[in-house]
Amino acid sequence: MPNYARFDGLDDFAQFYREEVAPTLRADADVDTDPERETPTYAWLKRNYSGFVERLRREYDLSPGEFYDAVGLPPNSDDADDEWGIDHEPTIRGLEDYLEELERDRGRAPTTVGPRRSRLRTYVTTYYEVNETDDLLSPLLDETTKPDEIARVRDTFRVLDDELGTLASKKKYVSAVKNWYTFLEEMGRSLYNPAENLLNRFGWDEDPIYDHPALSRSDLSALLEAGNADERFLLLALAGWGLRPIEACELHVDQLVLDPEEGDVPYIEFEAGQRKNARRARNTVELLAGVEAVSDRIDTLAYNDEWTGYLLPGQSITRPMSTQTARRWFRDLGERADVDIDGTHPLPKMGRRTWYRLYRQQRPSIEAGTAAVAASQGSRDASVSERNYLDERTRRQARADAMRDLVQDEFADIFDEYL
Repeated sequence: MPNYARFDGLDDFAQFYREEVAPTLRADADVDTDPERETPTYAWLKRNYSGFVERLRREYDLSPGEFYDAVGLPPNSDDADDEWGIDHEPTIRGLEDYLEELERDRGRAPTTVGPRRSRLRTYVTTYYEVNETDDLLSPLLDETTKPDEIARVRDTFRVLDDELGTLASKKKYVSAVKNWYTFLEEMGRSLYNPAENLLNRFGWDEDPIYDHPALSRSDLSALLEAGNADERFLLLALAGWGLRPIEACELHVDQLVLDPEEGDVPYIEFEAGQRKNARRARNTVELLAGVEAVSDRIDTLAYNDEWTGYLLPGQSITRPMSTQTARRWFRDLGERADVDIDGTHPLPKMGRRTWYRLYRQQRPSIEAGTAAVAASQGSRDASVSERNYLDERTRRQARADAMRDLVQDEFADIFDEYL
């Protein structure tokens, strides 16, 4: 059996797919699938390569479909004319218009739009296979066809039910499809949403159980003790500040505000639209631990005249390190520190989860402060008050006030010891 835990990045998974999975699929007499143009069903891949599917989920939070899109599989499936797997131009235009609005008007990052595209493509191709039509729009403009169209959407998800695997994955697909139909309604291209009650219909309205292990205080201490200066700084960015792995790897000195105005806290600033789910995500991140370590690191890197400002340079000091390198660091660091989490080596995303769990504990305090501001302004909706009346500095200070003691008590002292 292959040791998927030793795969270093998606390129290794893609190579394994081409060298092992595709030939097995081609040789399987029970399926009629051309690996040059098609990928296997979820059920086939899970049955034959369950470890492959599980590792993609645990290490990269990717479904097989999202993995195929990320690495360009199958080889001959990327023709523009066949991007959606259907020929009905109005339906294709409706899909493209929706994704364009997400990225251009709503400020969604490519890391959000890409998986949404993948899920919608799976949906429309499955709809075509089940219902033998790729015209998904015409029935939406005739109220008399509503019962039949709801049934067609239901039948499509009956097939997807067998292929998607986890409840969390099914909910993501329903959300993508339902939101697309909502867009069509809002644009006057549909009279109703045939996916409106899918979650209830299939019993998927319960909360999914996510398997999201994080680093414990003892894990973090052991990793810091075994790590070198670069590895420790990466741990600080992930667990101490709650950055996503890609944000930590590409962190640039120009994003740092280490000497803010009086009454403010040091923070990292992101450009509008730079973060995933940009409209809802924070554009700044408070630095509640390791500020002196940041200054020291800048001083150290600045000695090299070729340094271009990345806090975690790659093989060349002029470029940032990659997330693949970050994963390799974590794997090697976990082996040196003898840290094993739920049967696998530590992963960069586990660092962010460490911080995020603390943040979740303090959400009620943050929201209570926002609600108080809303009440003083006569607003019943705290979210509207926060969005419209509180500037980013005020929101940043509120988060810092709520998080500071918890971060200090949980692990800031650990960073102070090793950085």
